[in-house]
Amino acid sequence: MSDTELNATVQKGLDLLDQGEVKQSVSLFEEYLDSNRNQPDSWFYLGDALAEDGRLDDAIARYREGLKLSPEDTDALTTLGDMLLETGDHRESLACYKKVLEIDPKDTDTLVSIGLVYNSQDRTDDAIRAFRQALEVEPDNVFALNALGDALYGQGDVDGAIAAFTKGVEIDPEDPAAHFSLGELYYDLEELEEAEDSCLEAVRLDPAYSMAYLTLGGICMDQDRTADAVAYFENYLKYEKSLQAADMIAEVKAVIEGLKEELKGS
Repeated sequence: MSDTELNATVQKGLDLLDQGEVKQSVSLFEEYLDSNRNQPDSWFYLGDALAEDGRLDDAIARYREGLKLSPEDTDALTTLGDMLLETGDHRESLACYKKVLEIDPKDTDTLVSIGLVYNSQDRTDDAIRAFRQALEVEPDNVFALNALGDALYGQGDVDGAIAAFTKGVEIDPEDPAAHFSLGELYYDLEELEEAEDSCLEAVRLDPAYSMAYLTLGGICMDQDRTADAVAYFENYLKYEKSLQAADMIAEVKAVIEGLKEELKGS
Protein backbone atom coordinates (compact mmCIF):
# COMPACT_ATOMS: atom_id res chain seq x y z
CA MET A 1 0.00 0.00 0.00
CA SER A 2 1.46 3.40 -0.97
CA ASP A 3 1.89 6.37 1.40
CA THR A 4 -0.84 8.17 -0.54
CA GLU A 5 -3.24 5.28 0.01
CA LEU A 6 -2.28 5.13 3.68
CA ASN A 7 -2.96 8.84 4.10
CA ALA A 8 -6.28 8.47 2.27
CA THR A 9 -7.29 5.69 4.67
CA VAL A 10 -6.43 7.79 7.70
CA GLN A 11 -8.25 10.80 6.30
CA LYS A 12 -11.34 8.71 5.62
CA GLY A 13 -11.32 7.48 9.22
CA LEU A 14 -10.97 11.01 10.54
CA ASP A 15 -13.76 12.22 8.24
CA LEU A 16 -16.03 9.46 9.55
CA LEU A 17 -15.35 10.63 13.10
CA ASP A 18 -16.21 14.21 12.16
CA GLN A 19 -19.46 12.97 10.59
CA GLY A 20 -20.43 11.07 13.74
CA GLU A 21 -19.94 7.68 12.08
CA VAL A 22 -17.89 6.47 15.01
CA LYS A 23 -18.31 2.71 14.67
CA GLN A 24 -17.38 2.84 10.99
CA SER A 25 -14.31 4.84 11.91
CA VAL A 26 -13.37 2.24 14.54
CA SER A 27 -13.68 -0.56 11.98
CA LEU A 28 -11.57 1.30 9.44
CA PHE A 29 -8.82 2.10 11.95
CA GLU A 30 -8.83 -1.52 13.15
CA GLU A 31 -8.12 -2.61 9.58
CA TYR A 32 -5.48 0.10 9.27
CA LEU A 33 -3.78 -1.09 12.46
CA ASP A 34 -3.65 -4.69 11.20
CA SER A 35 -1.41 -3.54 8.35
CA ASN A 36 0.60 -0.95 10.30
CA ARG A 37 1.22 -2.37 13.75
CA ASN A 38 4.76 -0.97 13.85
CA GLN A 39 3.51 2.61 13.43
CA PRO A 40 2.58 4.31 16.72
CA ASP A 41 0.04 6.61 15.05
CA SER A 42 -1.99 3.60 13.92
CA TRP A 43 -2.56 2.73 17.59
CA PHE A 44 -3.38 6.33 18.45
CA TYR A 45 -5.91 6.73 15.61
CA LEU A 46 -7.75 3.64 16.79
CA GLY A 47 -7.53 4.82 20.39
CA ASP A 48 -9.12 8.15 19.47
CA ALA A 49 -11.96 6.41 17.64
CA LEU A 50 -12.57 4.02 20.53
CA ALA A 51 -12.67 6.95 22.96
CA GLU A 52 -15.29 8.64 20.79
CA ASP A 53 -17.25 5.39 20.93
CA GLY A 54 -17.22 5.55 24.72
CA ARG A 55 -14.80 2.63 25.08
CA LEU A 56 -12.23 4.40 27.22
CA ASP A 57 -10.56 1.30 28.64
CA ASP A 58 -9.94 -0.03 25.13
CA ALA A 59 -8.74 3.40 24.00
CA ILE A 60 -6.29 3.59 26.89
CA ALA A 61 -4.96 0.12 26.05
CA ARG A 62 -4.31 1.16 22.43
CA TYR A 63 -2.52 4.32 23.51
CA ARG A 64 -0.30 2.33 25.84
CA GLU A 65 0.67 0.06 22.93
CA GLY A 66 1.45 3.05 20.72
CA LEU A 67 3.60 4.64 23.41
CA LYS A 68 5.71 1.49 23.60
CA LEU A 69 6.77 2.37 20.05
CA SER A 70 7.07 6.12 20.68
CA PRO A 71 7.56 6.65 24.43
CA GLU A 72 8.34 10.38 24.18
CA ASP A 73 5.35 11.40 22.06
CA THR A 74 4.12 14.28 24.21
CA ASP A 75 0.79 14.61 22.40
CA ALA A 76 0.03 10.92 22.97
CA LEU A 77 1.13 11.11 26.60
CA THR A 78 -1.14 14.10 27.13
CA THR A 79 -4.10 12.37 25.50
CA LEU A 80 -3.51 9.26 27.59
CA GLY A 81 -3.32 11.40 30.70
CA ASP A 82 -6.61 13.09 29.79
CA MET A 83 -8.35 9.74 29.30
CA LEU A 84 -6.98 8.37 32.55
CA LEU A 85 -8.18 11.49 34.36
CA GLU A 86 -11.64 11.00 32.88
CA THR A 87 -11.73 7.45 34.28
CA GLY A 88 -10.67 8.73 37.71
CA ASP A 89 -7.21 7.15 37.64
CA HIS A 90 -5.43 10.16 39.13
CA ARG A 91 -2.13 8.44 39.87
CA GLU A 92 -1.57 7.18 36.32
CA SER A 93 -2.87 10.41 34.80
CA LEU A 94 -0.42 12.43 36.88
CA ALA A 95 2.42 10.12 35.81
CA CYS A 96 1.66 10.83 32.14
CA TYR A 97 1.58 14.59 32.62
CA LYS A 98 4.79 14.58 34.67
CA LYS A 99 6.55 12.62 31.93
CA VAL A 100 5.48 15.30 29.44
CA LEU A 101 7.03 17.94 31.73
CA GLU A 102 10.27 15.96 31.90
CA ILE A 103 10.43 16.12 28.10
CA ASP A 104 9.23 19.74 27.85
CA PRO A 105 9.51 21.60 31.18
CA LYS A 106 7.87 24.72 29.73
CA ASP A 107 4.66 23.01 28.55
CA THR A 108 2.22 25.27 30.39
CA ASP A 109 -0.92 23.35 29.41
CA THR A 110 0.56 20.26 31.04
CA LEU A 111 1.17 22.23 34.22
CA VAL A 112 -2.52 23.16 34.16
CA SER A 113 -3.47 19.51 33.62
CA ILE A 114 -1.37 18.54 36.64
CA GLY A 115 -3.21 21.20 38.63
CA LEU A 116 -6.54 19.76 37.51
CA VAL A 117 -5.51 16.34 38.80
CA TYR A 118 -4.59 17.91 42.15
CA ASN A 119 -7.95 19.68 42.21
CA SER A 120 -9.70 16.34 41.63
CA GLN A 121 -7.80 15.01 44.63
CA ASP A 122 -8.91 17.99 46.78
CA ARG A 123 -5.32 19.23 46.86
CA THR A 124 -6.43 22.78 46.13
CA ASP A 125 -3.27 24.55 47.31
CA ASP A 126 -1.13 22.32 45.08
CA ALA A 127 -3.52 22.94 42.20
CA ILE A 128 -3.35 26.72 42.57
CA ARG A 129 0.44 26.51 42.79
CA ALA A 130 0.53 24.60 39.47
CA PHE A 131 -1.81 27.08 37.78
CA ARG A 132 0.25 30.05 38.97
CA GLN A 133 3.44 28.32 37.82
CA ALA A 134 1.92 27.98 34.35
CA LEU A 135 0.97 31.67 34.34
CA GLU A 136 4.50 32.68 35.34
CA VAL A 137 5.72 31.03 32.15
CA GLU A 138 2.79 32.12 29.98
CA PRO A 139 0.77 34.98 31.54
CA ASP A 140 -1.83 34.93 28.76
CA ASN A 141 -2.72 31.23 29.08
CA VAL A 142 -6.52 31.30 29.23
CA PHE A 143 -6.67 27.59 30.12
CA ALA A 144 -4.62 28.36 33.24
CA LEU A 145 -6.67 31.45 34.10
CA ASN A 146 -9.96 29.55 33.91
CA ALA A 147 -8.58 26.74 36.05
CA LEU A 148 -7.18 29.23 38.55
CA GLY A 149 -10.53 31.01 38.74
CA ASP A 150 -12.33 27.75 39.51
CA ALA A 151 -9.84 26.85 42.23
CA LEU A 152 -9.91 30.30 43.83
CA TYR A 153 -13.70 30.30 43.89
CA GLY A 154 -13.62 26.89 45.52
CA GLN A 155 -11.53 28.44 48.29
CA GLY A 156 -13.99 31.30 48.70
CA ASP A 157 -11.87 33.92 46.93
CA VAL A 158 -14.68 35.41 44.82
CA ASP A 159 -12.79 38.56 43.82
CA GLY A 160 -9.76 36.54 42.76
CA ALA A 161 -11.95 34.18 40.72
CA ILE A 162 -13.74 37.05 38.95
CA ALA A 163 -10.39 38.68 38.17
CA ALA A 164 -9.01 35.45 36.66
CA PHE A 165 -12.10 34.75 34.56
CA THR A 166 -12.40 38.37 33.40
CA LYS A 167 -8.76 38.44 32.34
CA GLY A 168 -9.33 35.25 30.36
CA VAL A 169 -12.21 36.86 28.48
CA GLU A 170 -10.15 39.98 27.82
CA ILE A 171 -7.22 37.96 26.46
CA ASP A 172 -9.33 35.72 24.22
CA PRO A 173 -12.88 37.00 23.73
CA GLU A 174 -13.44 34.18 21.22
CA ASP A 175 -12.89 31.44 23.83
CA PRO A 176 -16.29 30.01 24.85
CA ALA A 177 -14.82 28.36 27.96
CA ALA A 178 -13.72 31.73 29.32
CA HIS A 179 -17.22 33.18 28.92
CA PHE A 180 -18.83 30.10 30.42
CA SER A 181 -16.53 30.11 33.44
CA LEU A 182 -17.47 33.72 34.13
CA GLY A 183 -21.15 32.98 33.57
CA GLU A 184 -21.10 30.01 35.92
CA LEU A 185 -19.53 32.15 38.62
CA TYR A 186 -22.15 34.87 38.17
CA TYR A 187 -24.87 32.21 38.38
CA ASP A 188 -23.49 30.93 41.67
CA LEU A 189 -23.50 34.53 42.91
CA GLU A 190 -27.17 34.82 41.78
CA GLU A 191 -26.32 37.59 39.33
CA LEU A 192 -28.62 36.07 36.73
CA GLU A 193 -28.53 38.72 34.03
CA GLU A 194 -24.73 38.71 33.87
CA ALA A 195 -24.72 34.92 34.02
CA GLU A 196 -27.12 34.64 31.10
CA ASP A 197 -25.17 37.11 28.99
CA SER A 198 -21.92 35.20 29.50
CA CYS A 199 -23.45 31.79 28.81
CA LEU A 200 -25.24 33.04 25.70
CA GLU A 201 -21.91 34.34 24.41
CA ALA A 202 -20.37 30.91 25.08
CA VAL A 203 -22.98 29.09 22.96
CA ARG A 204 -22.80 31.78 20.28
CA LEU A 205 -19.10 31.04 19.96
CA ASP A 206 -19.59 27.27 20.25
CA PRO A 207 -23.18 26.07 19.69
CA ALA A 208 -22.20 22.61 21.02
CA TYR A 209 -21.00 23.91 24.41
CA SER A 210 -23.28 21.65 26.43
CA MET A 211 -22.58 22.90 29.95
CA ALA A 212 -23.59 26.45 29.04
CA TYR A 213 -27.05 25.16 28.05
CA LEU A 214 -27.33 23.48 31.44
CA THR A 215 -26.64 26.75 33.23
CA LEU A 216 -28.99 28.66 30.93
CA GLY A 217 -31.72 26.17 31.73
CA GLY A 218 -31.14 26.71 35.45
CA ILE A 219 -31.30 30.48 35.03
CA CYS A 220 -34.62 30.20 33.19
CA MET A 221 -36.06 27.93 35.88
CA ASP A 222 -35.09 30.48 38.53
CA GLN A 223 -36.93 33.13 36.51
CA ASP A 224 -40.01 30.95 35.86
CA ARG A 225 -39.25 30.92 32.11
CA THR A 226 -40.32 27.30 31.79
CA ALA A 227 -40.48 26.99 28.00
CA ASP A 228 -37.02 28.54 27.63
CA ALA A 229 -35.67 26.19 30.29
CA VAL A 230 -36.98 23.16 28.39
CA ALA A 231 -35.37 24.38 25.17
CA TYR A 232 -31.99 24.89 26.82
CA PHE A 233 -32.08 21.56 28.63
CA GLU A 234 -32.96 19.80 25.37
CA ASN A 235 -29.94 21.42 23.75
CA TYR A 236 -27.83 20.13 26.63
CA LEU A 237 -29.04 16.59 25.89
CA LYS A 238 -28.39 17.11 22.19
CA TYR A 239 -24.73 17.96 22.69
CA GLU A 240 -23.65 16.23 25.91
CA LYS A 241 -22.31 12.74 25.08
CA SER A 242 -19.71 12.16 27.78
CA LEU A 243 -19.95 8.90 29.71
CA GLN A 244 -19.05 10.85 32.84
CA ALA A 245 -22.24 12.88 32.43
CA ALA A 246 -24.58 9.86 32.48
CA ASP A 247 -26.12 10.73 35.86
CA MET A 248 -26.60 14.37 34.92
CA ILE A 249 -28.18 13.40 31.60
CA ALA A 250 -30.69 11.18 33.41
CA GLU A 251 -31.45 13.98 35.86
CA VAL A 252 -31.99 16.53 33.09
CA LYS A 253 -34.34 14.16 31.26
CA ALA A 254 -36.44 13.87 34.42
CA VAL A 255 -36.46 17.65 34.87
CA ILE A 256 -37.62 18.14 31.28
CA GLU A 257 -40.50 15.73 31.80
CA GLY A 258 -41.58 17.63 34.91
CA LEU A 259 -41.34 21.00 33.18
CA LYS A 260 -43.39 19.79 30.24
CA GLU A 261 -46.09 18.64 32.64
CA GLU A 262 -46.09 22.13 34.15
CA LEU A 263 -46.50 23.65 30.69
CA LYS A 264 -49.47 21.39 29.97
CA GLY A 265 -51.20 22.58 33.12
CA SER A 266 -50.54 26.26 32.56
